[in-house]
Amino acid sequence: MDKRRRYGRKIKKTKNLYRKKRSAGQKIFGTVALIVALSAIAFLGFCIGKPLLDYIGSVGKEKPEEWTPESSYSQQHSVTLSESSDVSGATSGEFAEMNVTTAEVTSVLPESESVTSAAASETTVSQTSETQQTIGTNQPHSTSAQTNIETSIITPSDSTLVSFEAPASALSNRASLAAVLAKAKAAGYNSAVIQLKDRSGYFRYKSGIEEVAGSVLDAGTMTLSDIMSVFNENGMIPIAEIAVLSDNKGCETFPEMSYKCMDSPTISWIEWREQKRWANPESDATREYFAKVTAELSMAGFGHILLTDVVFPEFQPYDSAYIAAKYYAPDRYKMLYNVIKAEQMIEMKASDVVGDGYGRTAECLNDVSQLHGNAVALIISRSDLSTDSGYPADAKTLVETILPLAEKKTPGLNIIPIIDGSGFDDAEKAKISAALISLGYESYIMR
Repeated sequence: MDKRRRYGRKIKKTKNLYRKKRSAGQKIFGTVALIVALSAIAFLGFCIGKPLLDYIGSVGKEKPEEWTPESSYSQQHSVTLSESSDVSGATSGEFAEMNVTTAEVTSVLPESESVTSAAASETTVSQTSETQQTIGTNQPHSTSAQTNIETSIITPSDSTLVSFEAPASALSNRASLAAVLAKAKAAGYNSAVIQLKDRSGYFRYKSGIEEVAGSVLDAGTMTLSDIMSVFNENGMIPIAEIAVLSDNKGCETFPEMSYKCMDSPTISWIEWREQKRWANPESDATREYFAKVTAELSMAGFGHILLTDVVFPEFQPYDSAYIAAKYYAPDRYKMLYNVIKAEQMIEMKASDVVGDGYGRTAECLNDVSQLHGNAVALIISRSDLSTDSGYPADAKTLVETILPLAEKKTPGLNIIPIIDGSGFDDAEKAKISAALISLGYESYIMR
């Protein structure tokens, strides 16, 4: 008790009490630091946050920049159209759904001068059924050692068809076809090859043939009258291209046109490799079918018809167990004349014409007396005429070698050069054009 009185009350100092005394001394400093921090946050929010919010708010509102495709050979030099489309294997629904805008169509045409509405409405050139003697396109000439190639536009004469092969998309509608033709005419062409029946058997126009109209084969969107009127409005001459014996869908729809198996005459023979049917040129059904097709085209005003695939299938040795021996015989070519009409152009590979005998695409040349006023549309391709076959790889020499040989093997027939543009570069195309001119071929088709 005495000790408690002596020492008195014991007082303990806590950390809280100690801090309270110190924070009071730093009050002014803390206030200043807080103001500085808030100012920094506000500054950063203005510099970073606002642009970020603006960007987030603009997502989905701005129109994306349009993509411009790389210029093609034809766009750079205003010479040819090397693109040809093939919709083989497309169903009628797929073809009907194709809808290409005018801008998309014109992107495949030569980018020469812009086409005005006046150019599109020039005086209509009347169509005739009289067969022209030559077909061709513009001639590019090399004017310097540089890679730039300038175009010398040829003015077509009455006996010349300066032609290009139009893309399949041109038949989507009138506007697409008009855009293609107007652009081509401005580049110097006076005609266009347009495929109206493809290698699967689909019609790329609304056919009026009773058996075809409304069937799966009727895959087009325009009538022949519509197509012809657009050609007339643009002062262009149409060349109708139709695949003949490569006709899987046609034979599926009309089985009597196909090859039949010997042991089962009601069953159609199907090519094993491509799993497709072929039209038999010996069949009366095939002959009558193509007579109706060509008659429909002629009556619509198409005075020029290019026949492709006038060939037999590539029969294999094992097919002899199913197909009659006569389809392997050396004189089978006689059957082809059932589907060839007078004054038509027949497409052939140059390698099949100038080689030993006549190759698969040129079998109908075995008896030229059966070809009345027909012309040979000769495809010149590097892949067909390589150095391995004994021909020069140089494009100019290639043409100068092939055409004289072809003339000797096609007596009395007109030759129409078709240049497979995919096998040659720009400089080689210029050499080919120069060689054609020097040989007297002012006209040809550039594919």
